[in-house]
Amino acid sequence: MKKPLPKSFPKKSASVQPSQTETNRLIELFNQNKNDELEKVARALLIKFPKHGFTWKVLGAVLQRLGRLEESLEAKKKSAELLPQDAEAAYNLGNALNEFKKLDEAEASYRRALKINPNFKKANYNLGLVLQNLNRTTEAEESYQREIAINPDFAEAHSNLGNMQKNLGNLADAEASYRRALVANSRYVEAYTNLLYTLAHNPDAPPEFAFQEALRFGEIATQGVQPLIHSPENRDPNKKLRVAMVSGDFWNHAVAYFIEPLLACFDKNQFELVAYYNHTQNDNFTQRIKSHFAGWLDVAAFTDVQLAQQMANDGVDIAIDLSGHTDKNRLLAFAYKPAPIQVSWLGYPATTGLRAMDYYLVDSDWSPPGLLDDYFVEKLVQLPSVVTFAAPENSPPVVNSPALKNGHITFGSFNRTSKLTQQTLDLWSKVLNEIPTAKMVLGNVSDEPLQRQLENEFFKRGVAIERLTFHAKKSIPDYLALHGDVDFILDTFPYNGGTTTGFALWMGVPVLTYAWKSLAGRGGLLMLSRVDLQNEFVAETPEQFIELAKAWSENVEGLQNLRHQLRDRMKNSSKSKPENVAAGLEKGLRIMWQRFCAGQAVESFTIPTQLQL
Repeated sequence: MKKPLPKSFPKKSASVQPSQTETNRLIELFNQNKNDELEKVARALLIKFPKHGFTWKVLGAVLQRLGRLEESLEAKKKSAELLPQDAEAAYNLGNALNEFKKLDEAEASYRRALKINPNFKKANYNLGLVLQNLNRTTEAEESYQREIAINPDFAEAHSNLGNMQKNLGNLADAEASYRRALVANSRYVEAYTNLLYTLAHNPDAPPEFAFQEALRFGEIATQGVQPLIHSPENRDPNKKLRVAMVSGDFWNHAVAYFIEPLLACFDKNQFELVAYYNHTQNDNFTQRIKSHFAGWLDVAAFTDVQLAQQMANDGVDIAIDLSGHTDKNRLLAFAYKPAPIQVSWLGYPATTGLRAMDYYLVDSDWSPPGLLDDYFVEKLVQLPSVVTFAAPENSPPVVNSPALKNGHITFGSFNRTSKLTQQTLDLWSKVLNEIPTAKMVLGNVSDEPLQRQLENEFFKRGVAIERLTFHAKKSIPDYLALHGDVDFILDTFPYNGGTTTGFALWMGVPVLTYAWKSLAGRGGLLMLSRVDLQNEFVAETPEQFIELAKAWSENVEGLQNLRHQLRDRMKNSSKSKPENVAAGLEKGLRIMWQRFCAGQAVESFTIPTQLQL
């Protein structure tokens, strides 16, 4: 039951302060973690001295320890009110407000703390986190830089600074920040994950280099790790398999659009699906996805060892990582080998670098046999098709090509700004300069300084600002409707669009992509091959990209006809049908298990396409 906070007593008593002995008692109990006793002592003091700010500060801290966050927030508000020149009180209130996603109020509290004490450690860092969540990327970058000036060995600040630099397209700076984070803390694996993810965006990072960095991550992640031992019992090659999916993306996230359609198609007589969900975010997607699993466990609060042991205790036969080196991953749990067979797929288009991971799932469109095998520690399994896509609910109808009424072509891009590499901007600008009447719509640009930066990048390349239209991040229905302003999409490289390409095709908008020498750079090809556009909209060189852009810009009738075919193509594509993708995946998982039961080595293999398609 929620306990009421002490009420104010008459002013005469309120002016009296606790004795030093009473104050020391609070500090002693706090340091000894005697939280229940500390709460009683603090509340008793506040009955006598209701305007003693320090006691309110202590009460706020102990209530947080006890998990009573709403009461903690109220106590911290009182503390900050009574101690207007106490930076720590303002900082603590900022943290509490941030917990409740009251971002504007949290920002004000952190700024108040910094006004009182500009060198207050972690205040700039936490302010940066708030600004980051408010999509004020450039301001967040400045906050992290101020934190580093005060606290140069703070690894998390270096890593988050790298994230902001990556989002601003400054990949070399981001890489340097992640490396500084690793100098500050060589075991800070999140910085390594961020580094690897950034290298996947960088066209100047050869695949061989990124692969070697992934191997170094694997070495760090497995230092001191003792793999779990799996009993040789119950190795029936034909038994019902318990298959675990581990992800932090079972919500309105890109991965959910790809995984949800498959779940309903699994043969529940042959496979028992269980989920280990590593996020506190829950929405309609979460509830729908959850309904397809026989078991579901929220594991965001689990340590890596606890999660690994839980999976082993649950008797998982095959564990599938759906995150790779993206946010909310649990790769360190996979390092303990909690399942006899471990697979990475979908969330991250590159190797995990973990020797404990056995397989990675691809198809021949995404990675023909032998093309990228040398850049994976995992063995590549060729499925008939590796990806389907969930049509968004309540999608707006497909509309005519805007060129019919505008009299000019409008290109578009709705990818993350971290994908807008200098090389991508170079190529897009060459296209726009070759087609001087064309315009371009860029979405997902919620930060005004970032918009100014992009305008300047295009201007330096000879593209007038008047030809560009920017849009902030939108709700899904509004974002889908925005495709009505675009004739066709120009893809990014070397990290192509995935979900954005699926959305575009669903809205009847083709995507011109430049296929790169990595899985990340072949995502456009993968999606376009689902609708048989791999010959018309996939370029193998920058020159071909420009030529295809020019050719399609002169073929408005062709774009119009295609526009009203694409949704049906997606619905009817044999490669995209969830039942086909699920059947191929089931066959692959069964072969992995049969090979394990037979004591055979982990090796690449192929499921013949004709079995499913």
